[in-house]
Amino acid sequence: MMKTSRRKWLCGLMALACVSVGTIPVMAQTVTFNITVPGDIISKRAVKADDEQRFYVTGEKFSKSGTLKCTSSKLHGTVTSNVAEISSNKPRSSASYKSYAAPGYEYFMHCTASTSSLHVEGRYTP
Repeated sequence: MMKTSRRKWLCGLMALACVSVGTIPVMAQTVTFNITVPGDIISKRAVKADDEQRFYVTGEKFSKSGTLKCTSSKLHGTVTSNVAEISSNKPRSSASYKSYAAPGYEYFMHCTASTSSLHVEGRYTP
């Protein structure tokens, strides 16, 4: 009788663990960036963890007014995105990829600006 109740308890615990692990959402990796145009115009690499065909960029600190034009690209590949533009007035933006951007690979963001000496800090999610 004691062994049966332990087995039921253990089976219940394992079922609960399976349900809990199965519902953990996959989150795309987000990295911080520190871009200065001209100069340091490339973000750190980030692994694309989902199948969504957009990248996201958020500017948190702008040195002056101007627009930062951002493009996401697959490292060692030909996948690139359309341009996402951010500014101090519109700090969040996203853009779609021009071709299929597969998850599980490293991507990076590269930027140009509408004005010289623009420095922006923020977050990038491929």
